[in-house]
Amino acid sequence: MSTVGFRNLIKILMRSRSLRFTTDIVRQSPNSSLARLRWSGRDVFYRSGTADPFVLYQVLLRSGKKAEYYVPPALRPKIILDIGSNIGASILYFHRQFPDANIFGFEPHPDTFRILQENVAHLPGVRVFNYGLGATDQRIAVRADKVNFGAFSTGGPFKDRGHPAVPVECEVRRLDDVLREIGIARVDLIKIDCEGAEADVFSTLPDAILNDCQWIVGEFHDHTGFEVLARLAPHFHLDLKKKMFRSRFRFHACNLSKVQQLSRSDLDALQR
Repeated sequence: MSTVGFRNLIKILMRSRSLRFTTDIVRQSPNSSLARLRWSGRDVFYRSGTADPFVLYQVLLRSGKKAEYYVPPALRPKIILDIGSNIGASILYFHRQFPDANIFGFEPHPDTFRILQENVAHLPGVRVFNYGLGATDQRIAVRADKVNFGAFSTGGPFKDRGHPAVPVECEVRRLDDVLREIGIARVDLIKIDCEGAEADVFSTLPDAILNDCQWIVGEFHDHTGFEVLARLAPHFHLDLKKKMFRSRFRFHACNLSKVQQLSRSDLDALQR
Protein backbone atom coordinates (compact mmCIF):
# COMPACT_ATOMS: atom_id res chain seq x y z
CA MET A 1 0.00 0.00 0.00
CA SER A 2 1.31 3.42 -0.93
CA THR A 3 1.85 5.84 1.96
CA VAL A 4 -0.32 8.82 1.10
CA GLY A 5 -1.66 11.20 3.74
CA PHE A 6 -5.32 12.16 3.89
CA ARG A 7 -4.61 15.72 2.81
CA ASN A 8 -2.72 14.52 -0.25
CA LEU A 9 -5.51 12.09 -1.09
CA ILE A 10 -7.94 14.99 -1.20
CA LYS A 11 -5.57 16.85 -3.55
CA ILE A 12 -5.30 13.82 -5.81
CA LEU A 13 -9.07 13.37 -5.89
CA MET A 14 -9.70 17.04 -6.65
CA ARG A 15 -7.08 17.20 -9.40
CA SER A 16 -7.91 13.89 -11.04
CA ARG A 17 -11.70 14.07 -10.50
CA SER A 18 -11.58 10.29 -10.35
CA LEU A 19 -12.24 8.12 -7.31
CA ARG A 20 -10.92 5.10 -9.20
CA PHE A 21 -7.63 6.84 -9.96
CA THR A 22 -7.26 8.03 -6.35
CA THR A 23 -7.90 4.51 -5.07
CA ASP A 24 -5.36 3.09 -7.49
CA ILE A 25 -2.65 5.39 -6.08
CA VAL A 26 -3.25 4.00 -2.59
CA ARG A 27 -3.68 0.35 -3.53
CA GLN A 28 -0.55 -1.04 -5.17
CA SER A 29 -0.43 -4.79 -5.74
CA PRO A 30 0.67 -7.18 -8.50
CA ASN A 31 -2.45 -6.44 -10.55
CA SER A 32 -1.77 -4.70 -13.83
CA SER A 33 -5.25 -4.46 -15.34
CA LEU A 34 -5.56 -1.46 -17.64
CA ALA A 35 -7.38 1.64 -16.41
CA ARG A 36 -7.68 5.16 -17.77
CA LEU A 37 -7.51 8.75 -16.58
CA ARG A 38 -9.16 11.58 -18.47
CA TRP A 39 -6.59 14.35 -18.89
CA SER A 40 -6.49 17.37 -21.19
CA GLY A 41 -9.24 15.98 -23.41
CA ARG A 42 -7.75 12.51 -23.94
CA ASP A 43 -7.68 9.14 -22.20
CA VAL A 44 -4.36 8.27 -20.56
CA PHE A 45 -3.99 4.55 -19.90
CA TYR A 46 -2.19 3.07 -16.91
CA ARG A 47 -1.86 -0.21 -15.03
CA SER A 48 -3.97 -0.22 -11.89
CA GLY A 49 -2.30 -1.79 -8.87
CA THR A 50 1.10 -0.44 -9.97
CA ALA A 51 3.11 2.74 -9.55
CA ASP A 52 1.74 4.09 -12.85
CA PRO A 53 -0.98 6.31 -11.34
CA PHE A 54 1.51 7.94 -8.96
CA VAL A 55 3.72 8.77 -11.95
CA LEU A 56 0.76 10.34 -13.74
CA TYR A 57 -0.05 12.41 -10.67
CA GLN A 58 3.51 13.66 -10.26
CA VAL A 59 3.95 14.58 -13.91
CA LEU A 60 0.49 15.54 -15.19
CA LEU A 61 -1.63 16.57 -12.22
CA ARG A 62 0.81 18.72 -10.28
CA SER A 63 0.48 22.17 -11.78
CA GLY A 64 2.81 25.01 -12.68
CA LYS A 65 6.30 25.03 -11.25
CA LYS A 66 5.44 22.11 -8.95
CA ALA A 67 5.21 19.75 -11.93
CA GLU A 68 7.85 17.02 -11.91
CA TYR A 69 9.41 18.11 -15.20
CA TYR A 70 8.70 21.82 -15.21
CA VAL A 71 10.64 23.67 -17.90
CA PRO A 72 10.59 27.49 -18.18
CA PRO A 73 8.28 28.28 -21.12
CA ALA A 74 10.60 31.03 -22.41
CA LEU A 75 13.07 28.37 -23.58
CA ARG A 76 10.68 27.04 -26.26
CA PRO A 77 12.61 23.86 -27.10
CA LYS A 78 12.23 22.51 -30.61
CA ILE A 79 13.92 19.10 -30.19
CA ILE A 80 13.23 17.08 -27.02
CA LEU A 81 14.73 13.74 -26.00
CA ASP A 82 12.66 11.82 -23.46
CA ILE A 83 14.95 9.06 -22.21
CA GLY A 84 13.05 6.56 -20.07
CA SER A 85 9.57 7.43 -21.31
CA ASN A 86 7.68 4.85 -19.21
CA ILE A 87 3.96 5.06 -20.14
CA GLY A 88 4.36 8.51 -21.70
CA ALA A 89 3.40 10.97 -18.94
CA SER A 90 6.43 13.17 -19.56
CA ILE A 91 5.86 13.17 -23.33
CA LEU A 92 2.24 14.22 -22.83
CA TYR A 93 3.38 16.98 -20.48
CA PHE A 94 6.06 18.31 -22.83
CA HIS A 95 3.71 18.15 -25.82
CA ARG A 96 1.11 20.26 -24.04
CA GLN A 97 3.74 22.78 -22.92
CA PHE A 98 5.54 22.90 -26.27
CA PRO A 99 3.11 21.72 -28.99
CA ASP A 100 5.46 22.69 -31.84
CA ALA A 101 8.38 20.63 -30.52
CA ASN A 102 9.57 17.34 -32.00
CA ILE A 103 9.74 14.79 -29.17
CA PHE A 104 11.65 11.51 -29.33
CA GLY A 105 10.90 8.98 -26.60
CA PHE A 106 12.82 5.83 -25.64
CA GLU A 107 11.39 2.98 -23.55
CA PRO A 108 12.88 -0.56 -23.52
CA HIS A 109 10.23 -2.49 -21.54
CA PRO A 110 7.95 -4.17 -24.13
CA ASP A 111 4.73 -4.11 -22.05
CA THR A 112 5.31 -0.53 -20.93
CA PHE A 113 6.08 0.47 -24.50
CA ARG A 114 2.70 -0.81 -25.71
CA ILE A 115 0.93 1.49 -23.25
CA LEU A 116 3.27 4.33 -24.21
CA GLN A 117 2.29 3.89 -27.86
CA GLU A 118 -1.39 4.04 -26.94
CA ASN A 119 -0.97 7.14 -24.81
CA VAL A 120 0.93 9.20 -27.38
CA ALA A 121 -0.89 7.94 -30.48
CA HIS A 122 -1.71 10.64 -33.02
CA LEU A 123 0.29 13.35 -31.25
CA PRO A 124 1.98 15.42 -33.98
CA GLY A 125 5.76 15.59 -33.76
CA VAL A 126 6.08 12.62 -31.37
CA ARG A 127 8.07 9.47 -32.17
CA VAL A 128 8.75 6.64 -29.71
CA PHE A 129 11.24 3.79 -29.88
CA ASN A 130 11.14 0.41 -28.14
CA TYR A 131 14.73 0.29 -26.93
CA GLY A 132 16.81 1.73 -24.15
CA LEU A 133 19.96 3.79 -24.43
CA GLY A 134 23.35 2.91 -23.01
CA ALA A 135 27.09 2.69 -23.56
CA THR A 136 26.97 -0.25 -26.03
CA ASP A 137 24.56 -1.89 -28.46
CA GLN A 138 23.25 -5.10 -26.95
CA ARG A 139 20.26 -7.27 -26.16
CA ILE A 140 19.90 -8.05 -22.49
CA ALA A 141 17.55 -9.92 -20.18
CA VAL A 142 16.79 -8.19 -16.89
CA ARG A 143 14.34 -8.74 -14.06
CA ALA A 144 11.39 -6.36 -13.89
CA ASP A 145 9.23 -5.40 -10.91
CA LYS A 146 5.54 -6.16 -11.55
CA VAL A 147 4.31 -3.28 -9.37
CA ASN A 148 6.82 -0.51 -9.98
CA PHE A 149 7.44 -0.83 -13.71
CA GLY A 150 9.33 2.47 -13.59
CA ALA A 151 12.05 0.72 -11.59
CA PHE A 152 12.94 -1.35 -14.66
CA SER A 153 16.65 -0.81 -15.33
CA THR A 154 19.01 -1.73 -18.14
CA GLY A 155 21.95 -0.15 -16.35
CA GLY A 156 22.41 -1.98 -13.09
CA PRO A 157 21.38 -4.84 -10.78
CA PHE A 158 17.72 -5.51 -10.06
CA LYS A 159 16.49 -3.87 -6.85
CA ASP A 160 14.24 -6.31 -5.04
CA ARG A 161 11.31 -4.36 -3.55
CA GLY A 162 9.45 -7.44 -2.38
CA HIS A 163 7.17 -7.66 -5.42
CA PRO A 164 7.05 -10.46 -7.98
CA ALA A 165 9.62 -10.07 -10.74
CA VAL A 166 9.79 -11.50 -14.23
CA PRO A 167 12.65 -11.65 -16.76
CA VAL A 168 12.30 -9.23 -19.65
CA GLU A 169 14.44 -9.15 -22.79
CA CYS A 170 15.09 -5.76 -24.33
CA GLU A 171 17.35 -3.88 -26.70
CA VAL A 172 19.88 -1.20 -25.75
CA ARG A 173 21.52 1.15 -28.23
CA ARG A 174 24.13 3.90 -28.19
CA LEU A 175 22.64 7.39 -28.19
CA ASP A 176 25.16 8.84 -30.66
CA ASP A 177 24.27 6.17 -33.24
CA VAL A 178 20.56 6.75 -32.71
CA LEU A 179 20.83 10.51 -33.15
CA ARG A 180 22.83 10.03 -36.33
CA GLU A 181 20.21 7.65 -37.75
CA ILE A 182 17.30 9.95 -36.88
CA GLY A 183 19.18 12.94 -38.28
CA ILE A 184 19.43 15.00 -35.11
CA ALA A 185 22.41 17.35 -34.80
CA ARG A 186 20.99 19.59 -32.07
CA VAL A 187 18.91 18.92 -28.94
CA ASP A 188 17.22 21.64 -26.89
CA LEU A 189 15.80 19.66 -23.97
CA ILE A 190 16.76 16.32 -22.43
CA LYS A 191 14.66 14.54 -19.83
CA ILE A 192 16.33 11.44 -18.43
CA ASP A 193 15.23 8.87 -15.86
CA CYS A 194 16.44 5.36 -16.65
CA GLU A 195 17.07 3.84 -13.22
CA GLY A 196 20.86 3.89 -13.08
CA ALA A 197 21.80 3.89 -16.76
CA GLU A 198 22.08 7.69 -16.96
CA ALA A 199 25.89 7.84 -16.94
CA ASP A 200 26.05 5.23 -19.72
CA VAL A 201 23.63 7.29 -21.82
CA PHE A 202 25.56 10.53 -21.36
CA SER A 203 28.84 8.77 -22.15
CA THR A 204 27.76 8.42 -25.79
CA LEU A 205 26.30 11.92 -26.20
CA PRO A 206 28.70 14.08 -28.26
CA ASP A 207 30.03 17.22 -26.54
CA ALA A 208 28.85 19.42 -29.41
CA ILE A 209 25.22 18.38 -28.82
CA LEU A 210 25.38 18.28 -25.03
CA ASN A 211 27.04 21.67 -24.59
CA ASP A 212 24.44 23.42 -26.77
CA CYS A 213 21.44 21.82 -25.03
CA GLN A 214 19.27 24.44 -23.30
CA TRP A 215 17.86 22.43 -20.41
CA ILE A 216 18.30 18.98 -18.85
CA VAL A 217 16.00 17.54 -16.18
CA GLY A 218 15.75 14.13 -14.57
CA GLU A 219 17.08 11.78 -11.93
CA PHE A 220 20.33 10.06 -11.11
CA HIS A 221 20.26 6.84 -9.12
CA ASP A 222 23.81 6.35 -7.88
CA HIS A 223 27.23 7.98 -7.52
CA THR A 224 27.87 7.92 -11.26
CA GLY A 225 25.51 10.86 -11.52
CA PHE A 226 28.17 13.10 -10.01
CA GLU A 227 30.53 12.21 -12.85
CA VAL A 228 27.92 13.44 -15.31
CA LEU A 229 27.38 16.62 -13.29
CA ALA A 230 31.13 17.29 -13.41
CA ARG A 231 30.93 17.10 -17.19
CA LEU A 232 27.94 19.48 -17.24
CA ALA A 233 29.34 22.01 -14.76
CA PRO A 234 31.48 24.10 -17.20
CA HIS A 235 28.44 24.76 -19.40
CA PHE A 236 25.40 24.60 -17.11
CA HIS A 237 23.98 26.02 -13.91
CA LEU A 238 22.99 23.02 -11.77
CA ASP A 239 20.19 22.53 -9.28
CA LEU A 240 20.15 19.36 -7.15
CA LYS A 241 17.51 17.97 -4.82
CA LYS A 242 19.20 15.25 -2.78
CA LYS A 243 18.76 13.91 0.74
CA MET A 244 21.61 12.42 2.72
CA PHE A 245 21.72 8.58 2.80
CA ARG A 246 19.64 8.34 -0.40
CA SER A 247 21.42 7.49 -3.62
CA ARG A 248 18.69 8.78 -5.93
CA PHE A 249 18.35 12.51 -6.56
CA ARG A 250 16.68 14.90 -8.97
CA PHE A 251 18.45 17.62 -10.90
CA HIS A 252 17.96 20.49 -13.34
CA ALA A 253 20.65 21.89 -15.61
CA CYS A 254 20.27 25.23 -17.38
CA ASN A 255 22.73 26.22 -20.09
CA LEU A 256 24.76 29.25 -19.02
CA SER A 257 23.78 31.03 -22.23
CA LYS A 258 20.04 30.78 -21.41
CA VAL A 259 19.93 32.27 -17.92
CA GLN A 260 18.93 35.71 -19.19
CA GLN A 261 15.76 34.20 -20.68
CA LEU A 262 14.49 33.02 -17.28
CA SER A 263 12.00 35.06 -15.30
CA ARG A 264 12.53 35.99 -11.67
CA SER A 265 9.78 33.56 -10.68
CA ASP A 266 11.58 30.75 -12.53
CA LEU A 267 14.83 31.55 -10.76
CA ASP A 268 13.08 31.64 -7.38
CA ALA A 269 11.27 28.36 -8.04
CA LEU A 270 14.52 26.55 -8.75
CA GLN A 271 15.90 27.62 -5.39
CA ARG A 272 13.09 26.03 -3.39
